[in-house]
Amino acid sequence: MRKYNLFMEKFWMVIAIVSFVYGVYMIRKFGLADAGLYLIMPLIAGALYYLRSYARRRAERENDQKD
Repeated sequence: MRKYNLFMEKFWMVIAIVSFVYGVYMIRKFGLADAGLYLIMPLIAGALYYLRSYARRRAERENDQKD
Protein backbone atom coordinates (compact mmCIF):
# COMPACT_ATOMS: atom_id res chain seq x y z
CA MET A 1 0.00 0.00 0.00
CA ARG A 2 2.92 2.32 0.64
CA LYS A 3 4.09 2.11 -2.98
CA TYR A 4 0.58 2.90 -4.17
CA ASN A 5 0.38 5.98 -1.93
CA LEU A 6 3.76 7.25 -3.11
CA PHE A 7 2.81 6.65 -6.75
CA MET A 8 -0.49 8.51 -6.41
CA GLU A 9 1.19 11.38 -4.58
CA LYS A 10 3.72 11.80 -7.40
CA PHE A 11 0.98 11.32 -10.00
CA TRP A 12 -1.03 14.26 -8.65
CA MET A 13 2.09 16.43 -8.48
CA VAL A 14 2.85 15.73 -12.15
CA ILE A 15 -0.77 16.39 -13.13
CA ALA A 16 -0.70 19.68 -11.22
CA ILE A 17 2.50 20.82 -12.93
CA VAL A 18 1.46 19.76 -16.43
CA SER A 19 -2.00 21.29 -16.13
CA PHE A 20 -0.51 24.52 -14.76
CA VAL A 21 1.87 24.79 -17.72
CA TYR A 22 -1.00 24.07 -20.11
CA GLY A 23 -3.17 26.64 -18.33
CA VAL A 24 -0.49 29.31 -18.66
CA TYR A 25 -0.10 28.45 -22.34
CA MET A 26 -3.86 28.74 -22.93
CA ILE A 27 -4.03 32.06 -21.06
CA ARG A 28 -1.17 33.48 -23.12
CA LYS A 29 -2.87 32.28 -26.29
CA PHE A 30 -6.50 33.31 -25.59
CA GLY A 31 -6.31 35.69 -22.63
CA LEU A 32 -7.43 35.40 -19.03
CA ALA A 33 -11.09 36.06 -19.73
CA ASP A 34 -11.42 33.16 -22.17
CA ALA A 35 -9.02 30.64 -20.60
CA GLY A 36 -9.17 31.42 -16.89
CA LEU A 37 -10.94 28.14 -16.17
CA TYR A 38 -7.78 26.25 -17.11
CA LEU A 39 -6.30 27.30 -13.77
CA ILE A 40 -8.87 25.34 -11.81
CA MET A 41 -7.41 21.92 -12.65
CA PRO A 42 -3.96 22.71 -11.18
CA LEU A 43 -5.66 23.88 -8.00
CA ILE A 44 -7.66 20.67 -7.73
CA ALA A 45 -4.64 18.49 -8.53
CA GLY A 46 -2.53 20.43 -6.01
CA ALA A 47 -5.16 19.92 -3.33
CA LEU A 48 -5.29 16.19 -4.08
CA TYR A 49 -1.48 16.05 -3.88
CA TYR A 50 -1.57 17.75 -0.50
CA LEU A 51 -4.27 15.39 0.80
CA ARG A 52 -2.36 12.32 -0.40
CA SER A 53 0.85 13.61 1.17
CA TYR A 54 -0.89 14.37 4.45
CA ALA A 55 -2.57 10.95 4.57
CA ARG A 56 0.72 9.17 3.78
CA ARG A 57 2.65 11.02 6.48
CA ARG A 58 -0.12 10.37 9.01
CA ALA A 59 -0.22 6.64 8.18
CA GLU A 60 3.57 6.40 8.47
CA ARG A 61 3.47 8.12 11.86
CA GLU A 62 0.81 5.69 13.08
CA ASN A 63 2.82 2.71 11.84
CA ASP A 64 5.96 4.00 13.57
CA GLN A 65 4.06 4.39 16.83
CA LYS A 66 2.78 0.81 16.65
CA ASP A 67 6.29 -0.61 16.20
